Amino acid sequence: MKLLRLKINQEEGFNSLFNGFEMNFLQSENEATVFNPYVLAGKNGSGKSNVLEALSEIFYHLDCIYLNNKPSYFDEEDENNSNSFDSKTSRVDAYELEYLTFITEGFPQLSNKKEEIHKAHIYISKQIGERPKIEWKNKDEFGVDELLSHQIKFLLPEYVVGYASGENETLSFPFFKSRFIQYDAYYSNLITESIIDPSPESSLIYVDKSYSQFILLANLLMNTNDDLEKDILSPFKEYVGIEAIDSFRLIIKTDILKEFEGEKYPLLKNLDFDVKREGKNTGSYLEKLKKCASTWYEEDNYEFYENEFNNSSFLILDYKVNQATIKAFQFHFENNPLKLFELFQLLLILEIHSVNQESKNNTYATENIFLSESINFRPIESKRVLNIKNFEIKKKGLEKNIYTKVLSDGEHQFLHSLGLCLLFKDTRSLFLLDEPETHFNPSWKAKFLSSLRFCFEQEEENSNQTMREMLITTHSPYLLSDSDSQYVQVFKKGEAPFHPDFQTFGTSVNTIGIKIFNMPNTIGKVAQKRITDYKEELEQIKSPENLELFISKVKSEMGESVERLLLLNDAYKKLK
Repeated sequence: MKLLRLKINQEEGFNSLFNGFEMNFLQSENEATVFNPYVLAGKNGSGKSNVLEALSEIFYHLDCIYLNNKPSYFDEEDENNSNSFDSKTSRVDAYELEYLTFITEGFPQLSNKKEEIHKAHIYISKQIGERPKIEWKNKDEFGVDELLSHQIKFLLPEYVVGYASGENETLSFPFFKSRFIQYDAYYSNLITESIIDPSPESSLIYVDKSYSQFILLANLLMNTNDDLEKDILSPFKEYVGIEAIDSFRLIIKTDILKEFEGEKYPLLKNLDFDVKREGKNTGSYLEKLKKCASTWYEEDNYEFYENEFNNSSFLILDYKVNQATIKAFQFHFENNPLKLFELFQLLLILEIHSVNQESKNNTYATENIFLSESINFRPIESKRVLNIKNFEIKKKGLEKNIYTKVLSDGEHQFLHSLGLCLLFKDTRSLFLLDEPETHFNPSWKAKFLSSLRFCFEQEEENSNQTMREMLITTHSPYLLSDSDSQYVQVFKKGEAPFHPDFQTFGTSVNTIGIKIFNMPNTIGKVAQKRITDYKEELEQIKSPENLELFISKVKSEMGESVERLLLLNDAYKKLK
């Protein structure tokens, strides 16, 4: 998809986005064929993250309206259920949203035109207390009549992928609600014995730090390419130094049970036997993991910590990774990294089994943005459905293997943020990345956008359509220096966002820092105070000898900077 326009129309606004706030994106429909992330820049509290939050809330609400498989207590027609979902009320309750999306399925009338690009122009509007209206503005070009409910679902993003490096509770809010929907959809199919694959119907995916190792694992096992020039993992290898996986262990708790109308259902039943679906043998997902393992066994008493045993039943799978291991994973998961990751994702979501029904009901109805603090989403390690242990990797320059846990915060963040983009790169997705580079060193900040472009361009080399959209909030001048100004939006509190009045691409980070972030200086505050003292000292110097001593002192005590250069220039002028 490619965003065109977002406007907030509710009287009280949305967080710091005022009533009438409007943000325009794509300048021309021709740009829909190029991947260029939008970079949202501004000081803290200027409202840039609120744009990501507004979009996630909008698509969460739309997602809930058009889901096929909804929890029974989600029924808004039940007048006795005060916690039911309301299709007429959203946290962003009045807005206009326009975007382009590429149609790949869901419309039989387009089946004879598979070679053509079907670019749908979608306009969504919502007024206070009313259900959102969805229009396909150019549907007559394709002979499409009134839209059916399942067709509208195809016009929404396939995935909305959220990531925040900090504790942005308001961004994660609708995503955590979606996890309950995904869990309940799985459990409903479990009860009715309808078998589904792990891919969620709900589109919102929030990948917090609990997903980090599984993101890395799915990429390193599935995204392999012998052609180094087209190896999308080359940033992992070049910048972080990761060469390959050596080994890892998966621990799956197999005796997780749920109560339902007096009956007990094994929570992993849907993943534990072979089924036929649409003439295709999906196979047992647990069996697939076994077939890829070097060895596996079942154990009723696993030691998680020293002298601390858990008396539940576990499936233990050990992997010593070589080319045969990688080929096995790629065969059983259809050469698709997302297929493997979605299995891990589902197993992590099943940990919600410990949250009671009342808490889930309250979750759907609550406006409490600190939801993750009021509900414990993750049980302790020994109670989790899925654990990963002994994850060892080979790292460039080190003789011995290391555990992934010992990687630095910056390394984890680089692998996490870039890795999740790689997993969803072939989908019609909207990526909402809130300050993904905060722990990067300056060199990595300068390379982050180029790394994203390199990875995506391997797939887009012979393509004339771009299915994804990406919004990145940042405080880093490096990201702006790697972006054309037409893709940069500057935020100031209480004002509409605007494009910089200069070309940001290729501009020095010092200049961007001064012009965009209003940095008064290019050096720290203590150093700037020293420059000010030097200026006062320079005014008092009269003799050439003392001026020469002054110049030598400044050169020895102050590092290179624009401020030092200007100070020395004044001193040389006075010396002449």
